[in-house]
Amino acid sequence: MTDLLSLAQLHDTGLSGHEIRRRIRAGELQRIHPGYFAASAAVRRLRPEEQALLRHRALSRAASVPPVFCLASAALVLGLDLRRVPARLHTLSRPGQGTHNGYAGVVRHQERLPETDIVTMDGLRATTGDRTLLYCARLLPFTDAVVLADQALRFGLTRTRLEERLTEWAGRRGVRRAQRVLDAMDVRSESVGETLTRLMLAESGLPAPELQWVIVGRTGTYRADFAWPEHRLVLEFDGESTYDGAPATVIRNERRREVEIQEAGWTVIRVGWHDVVRLPAMTVDRIEAALRRSAATR
Repeated sequence: MTDLLSLAQLHDTGLSGHEIRRRIRAGELQRIHPGYFAASAAVRRLRPEEQALLRHRALSRAASVPPVFCLASAALVLGLDLRRVPARLHTLSRPGQGTHNGYAGVVRHQERLPETDIVTMDGLRATTGDRTLLYCARLLPFTDAVVLADQALRFGLTRTRLEERLTEWAGRRGVRRAQRVLDAMDVRSESVGETLTRLMLAESGLPAPELQWVIVGRTGTYRADFAWPEHRLVLEFDGESTYDGAPATVIRNERRREVEIQEAGWTVIRVGWHDVVRLPAMTVDRIEAALRRSAATR
């Protein structure tokens, strides 16, 4: 974990205010939150999610009462995969109570908050899994919320359980939106990319695919992200880092997997982030063309 140092700790190391400002200007030191700093080189090595968590840790340390994170901030603290890293930090407190004032980039929400809806993860307080998913379903953009709802099994949650809890907010803002999110969730999606692909297909008008379809190959069984069995067509989502730095054995196994799927008579289409997020219409056309070709040869 990247060291987070307070202004007092920097002074204790012998750094004067002038030297601290010089190092910030020189790009050697980065201000994470008012009064809290980290070495710039160490911050640059962090993934965007880790950089965001560092900001959450700094806010928690700066506050006289550690805040309870909610919405996308809570999802980040709970270790969920997000469609996008939150640019702002979101905290939740009971009406009439607060944990901070005047911090730029921090959004303070107020709502009744039972202690049973608060958990602590690696020293950070956040709303529980069910509360987080439902709060996000109520208030986040639809696609972002479905991405999170698809991960409900991480907390042992089902759609039924979430719908039961949703009744607690009857008549409140976003409940209808949340129900739409729960209607669209599918815990069989195993990554953000698979969720985005599934939602793209749902809007396309194409026949609905089977998810995690099992195909028996020459040396083993494989699960396809999406499949149209009657057309012997498989659609696989490849993340940006699928092969980045992967061991040679991983790459060989993936190639063997695709060869064996094709040997079993299936056509394989691969898509990535750019195809799904930037070129959805073109991607849908590719899939539709493959379905037509299959239908013509049946």
